[in-house]
Amino acid sequence: MKEIESKEEVKEFSPKPAQIRYASIYLNIMDRLTQEEIAKEIGITRKTIWNWYKKPEFVRWLNTQKDSLIYNSLIEIYKVAIRKARSGHYLFAKLILEMAGAYQPGLKLDTGETELIKIEVVQAQKQEQKQEGRESKNENN
Repeated sequence: MKEIESKEEVKEFSPKPAQIRYASIYLNIMDRLTQEEIAKEIGITRKTIWNWYKKPEFVRWLNTQKDSLIYNSLIEIYKVAIRKARSGHYLFAKLILEMAGAYQPGLKLDTGETELIKIEVVQAQKQEQKQEGRESKNENN
């Protein structure tokens, strides 16, 4: 019995077109619809969505879609955090310093050190963007 379960876990999930459409609408942060509204939009019943969620492979696939969305949004999140830190928002400055591994409670940094950390974070972001660009080109070829 264990062998059968292992083989099922290894089997790759191939979402149906309706599931892909569902994920696209469900993960759209700009237009939050209810499950019933999404079902109506793609021409299925709410029970169909409920049945999809009963299948672990669908849930895993949907979670990978969510994770991909979050990962692809990180650059924009970093940009906002850096912009707010530069304009004097303490919590964003703290966040940037924590991300750079340079924050210590009670430590006071002069502007020069803070600027250096900002430069390092921006450089790391640019490297990440270049890497994503290379990966995107490789996928297209």
